[in-house]
Amino acid sequence: MEKELTIYISGLYSGTNPQPGVGIARSLRHAYPNAKLIGVEYSNRCSGIHWPDFDEIWLQRPWTELNLPLHASEIMSRLDDGALWISSIDLEIMWLGEVFPDGHPRLLTPSRESLLQVGKPAIPAHRGLPMRIPEFVTTELSDWELHAFCRKNDWKVWLKGPYYEAVRTASWATFEHFRKVLSSAWATEKLFLQAHVTGYEESVMLSAYDGELLDCVHMRKRDLTELGKTWAGDALPVAKEIVYPLRKIIRDLKWTGGAEIEMVRDVEDKLWLLEWNPRFPAWVHGSTITGRNLPAALVEGATGITAAGSSSRLTEFTRVVIEVPVRSDFPLSPLPEPFANAVGHSMKHPSGLIEFAQRLRDDSSASNGKANGHLNDFTAASEAVPTSYVEDLNSIDFTNLATPSNLFFPLTASEMFRKAASLCHADVAGVSRTQAYSIKTNPDERLLRLALESGFFAEAISPLEVKKAIRCGFRSEQIVLNGPAKWWRREELPETPLHAIFCDSVNELEDVTSGIENGTIKTAILGVRLRTPNIVSRFGIPIDSPELFDTLIQAVRKIPRSVAFGIHFHMASSNVGIRQWNHLFRSMLRWCGSIEALTGRVIECLDIGGGWYPEDMIENKVGDFGNAVTLVAENLSGVKEIISEPGKAIAQPTMALAMSVLEIRRYSGGMTEAIMDGSIAELPMYSFHPHRILSLNTSGEWRPLERGDSMLFGRLCMEHDIVATNVELPENAKQGDVFVFCDAGAYDRSMSYVFGCG
Repeated sequence: MEKELTIYISGLYSGTNPQPGVGIARSLRHAYPNAKLIGVEYSNRCSGIHWPDFDEIWLQRPWTELNLPLHASEIMSRLDDGALWISSIDLEIMWLGEVFPDGHPRLLTPSRESLLQVGKPAIPAHRGLPMRIPEFVTTELSDWELHAFCRKNDWKVWLKGPYYEAVRTASWATFEHFRKVLSSAWATEKLFLQAHVTGYEESVMLSAYDGELLDCVHMRKRDLTELGKTWAGDALPVAKEIVYPLRKIIRDLKWTGGAEIEMVRDVEDKLWLLEWNPRFPAWVHGSTITGRNLPAALVEGATGITAAGSSSRLTEFTRVVIEVPVRSDFPLSPLPEPFANAVGHSMKHPSGLIEFAQRLRDDSSASNGKANGHLNDFTAASEAVPTSYVEDLNSIDFTNLATPSNLFFPLTASEMFRKAASLCHADVAGVSRTQAYSIKTNPDERLLRLALESGFFAEAISPLEVKKAIRCGFRSEQIVLNGPAKWWRREELPETPLHAIFCDSVNELEDVTSGIENGTIKTAILGVRLRTPNIVSRFGIPIDSPELFDTLIQAVRKIPRSVAFGIHFHMASSNVGIRQWNHLFRSMLRWCGSIEALTGRVIECLDIGGGWYPEDMIENKVGDFGNAVTLVAENLSGVKEIISEPGKAIAQPTMALAMSVLEIRRYSGGMTEAIMDGSIAELPMYSFHPHRILSLNTSGEWRPLERGDSMLFGRLCMEHDIVATNVELPENAKQGDVFVFCDAGAYDRSMSYVFGCG
């Protein structure tokens, strides 16, 4: 006869991101039909409390209101009376590790020391497993370094909270938004950025007691929810290459409880470890359906009571949505007040877990003798500021400077052009390299003249830009004409030949071809801009269908032999990422080879555009020009010239924007807001990339603002006029202080506008 068995199971939330409590109960009911299963929850709005396999529900106050010491003593009492406790809540497991540092034989959760070894994203305990950890960084790095990490990984990165929650951040604005959301939610600024790995999602679920691996199963996700959670999968035996080292790891950790090891298998069949969750996963009963009942194995290992077996030979499972009766002693909650169009309760987890994280952190800080606060565990790296910035700032008289004011950095500008020009000194295989300064990025005449002095060409998108370049000293044969509307104000074009014209459509190519034939358009090179397949863009000629590609081929065949033929490829690496840019560049070379073969025209000029970030180009991280030229020579033997258009990469560091503090608003809890006399009208790209912000300290030195809880608001009556978030104002900051927003010399300058000035 089965011994009396009482099992407490916490974590019954069954919404769109479910906890495994209900699945554990279903599995244990199958294995121990006479056991007393008690569901533990912290909100009566968790629908899992109504699941019929629970004999009782032990409902607690929400985590924000719970008397934690009393709750701990009540759990201890039940454990001492012989009950088992299986937790399905990550934060509860962490809390139990603190409450029971030496564990308890009937507490089926991992110890505090075990939890430290599986903390993400490094997961120290993984050593020995045939899987690698994707590259990651902590948000303790400076914004400048975090932006570089995102570019390096093609903006395919995940921002991860300290316990759980991960958000895909595909742009700087998205990253900044969710950094603030997660930092506020989890009461810490110490988050992580981790590179995305493309592949199939898999998991290993395990059950262990006191360091003995009891059972494990390998699951492949076959269907996912919108949140990436398992909806269907197959459960398979775990390969010995994983089981053998896993058994040793579990023994070394003295692991007790369930766990899920989340992985991705990439296209090269390599495994990447993403998470080690210290509990059973929500799909736990799917494994039981296929004959591997891991919760039952855990209970059997802890008690010695034999679990009922399963004869299932299935390997696949799926999930369905079902309705269950509401328990009469736990009726549904009343509807909320219908303000702001509210008509029902949110499906967000209602038990206050987010607030519980804040509470645990505050309690931990207090016990360590620290003041409570969001940043008490966090020290951000200082922004690296080039020496030339400081030298340029020291040459400016701020005494009577009317702010907001654009500042030009002549030393920095000269250095940027010098470094960019040095990338073109050597030729490879007879291919020359030409830099063409992109006028639209910043048409400041000082930059145009530096470009001319540095041996650059000028790249224009309109006849008016061509006219300005000529006025600054460029000859027409030093100008490249690009863009979708380059014939607007055509009368401003010179009568002398341009260096190159790149057409944005087949229609335009046919018109320009006719103009060359009748003598109304003169250029040494005529080419086309190609629209990269599979990447969304409004520019260039699409080539992703046989019909479109054939139309292009027919038009290229008609280009007069009196002009050279060129191809223009432009995709901003700062937007798509460094590796993605290199992949697209190689793909474009293959398309170019096809165009040559089908048209009989040799490509003599290849324009690889711009859109690089300053340090990526100057440090030769992207579009490595030496390698690019070698690749071109290998694939397109007729190319004689490669043109690049480093506008943003050169101009961005050359200017800054000075703003003055109009008012400082200090609130309880350390939150501070400052109203600046500048705005997004003068700094329109503030949310697209980080701007290093400098202020004068008490010693008269320019120092970057550190990371913090302060926000800098612009002067405009617009909700989105925010020029900086997550910064720390100096303690002595006051009205009239000047802050200098660096890295504002590219589109911040050219796209600024006059607003709110009467």
